Amino acid sequence: MFLRFGSTIRVATTVVTFLLASAAQPNAEDWPHWRGPRLDGISLETGLLKEWPKDGPRRLWQVGLAGGFSSVAVADGRVFTQTKEGTQEVVVCLDAATGKELWRYRYDADYGAHATFTGGPRPDTLTGPRATPTVDGDRVYVMGATGILACLEAKTGKKIWQQRMLRPGGHISANPDSVFPPGEVPMHGVSSSPLVVGGRLFVAPGGPNGKTLAALDKNDGRVIWQALDDAVGHASPIWAEVGGSPQLIFLTATRAVGVAPQDGRLLWRHPWKTTHDLNIATPVYADGQVFISSNYGKGGALLRLTNKGEPQKVWESLSMQSHFATSVLYEGRLYGFSGTRLRCVDFQTGNVLWDKIGFGMGNLIVADGKLIVLGEHGQLALAKATPTAYTEFSRVQIFNEETLTWTVPVLSGGRLFVRHQNGLLALDLRRE
Repeated sequence: MFLRFGSTIRVATTVVTFLLASAAQPNAEDWPHWRGPRLDGISLETGLLKEWPKDGPRRLWQVGLAGGFSSVAVADGRVFTQTKEGTQEVVVCLDAATGKELWRYRYDADYGAHATFTGGPRPDTLTGPRATPTVDGDRVYVMGATGILACLEAKTGKKIWQQRMLRPGGHISANPDSVFPPGEVPMHGVSSSPLVVGGRLFVAPGGPNGKTLAALDKNDGRVIWQALDDAVGHASPIWAEVGGSPQLIFLTATRAVGVAPQDGRLLWRHPWKTTHDLNIATPVYADGQVFISSNYGKGGALLRLTNKGEPQKVWESLSMQSHFATSVLYEGRLYGFSGTRLRCVDFQTGNVLWDKIGFGMGNLIVADGKLIVLGEHGQLALAKATPTAYTEFSRVQIFNEETLTWTVPVLSGGRLFVRHQNGLLALDLRRE
């Protein structure tokens, strides 16, 4: 191929810039859906700050949002999240480097029309989408709090298809423009994020008459199967390979279940009844075992899955009582929030290895061998991911203490994306 002299300079400059960027962040990776690229809350990125400046990591950009607790997905230099404005829910796409808005997609979702969806004791602050967008190739899938599931073009936000999903009384509407009758959305709405595996999209709309779980064709939204009769449980589904066979693991309102991905057939079940039927934290799977956990005095349990029949309970304990924050399994230990207590718990025994107070109901991820902890009211901390003791390197108050930060932070390309209900902040964690 022949190039003019000017073109050669431009190409060389581009190559040098790329190499410098690669040297600064050699293993940057996307965070394309809930809990990251491997669905485990762990980032493999390195080259991050070992300690933060007194005022915290460098702020790259900050944008305002109108409400909600949706986390973010990051893919191909774009950040995706969801918010609420008036009687509409909004999907927002931003440039990851600058925060510049690239597009937004709106749809009607009048919370006031749904008598059961009050948003909790403080509806003025607790309304808005909870689920995290899922990016798969050139498409992004989003689930709203009132059960509206949409598939959009990731580059443009153009609608490809849209469905109204959630009905505890149960069906998936064949009419994408039908009005959802009042009183059919549960009080806390839909919180579980969509899961894409292969050509299928898996969701948990909840409801009797075989409508609890569903698999859709990701290309056109066509329903492939629906299964079970449980109420909605709010936890996001996970995919597991058990004894060489794939299965989907869901935590419904009253039990943990494993189902066959091809047809929704029930493979196993374990009762898990909690106060208010709130099972929010995502199950954690590793090596043929699954950890489930809930708050309200229920605690957690480790189940050993078998090729056939019901799982064997390894342990059950109050050591980890997850409210909405999912624990991260790292090097054989669970790091997470038991109510308002940050804890390290041994995965195989359930024993508490250390305990830390002061963050409220927070969230965390693991990156570069460290815990990145976001407290309930804007505290951000960096600590060592070790079972020996809580060892903190840095802490900063990044938001006003009146701010409610219930959304898990996300790391991609050395940037930490931290959200509260009305805004999103990008911080630079890269070493110079």
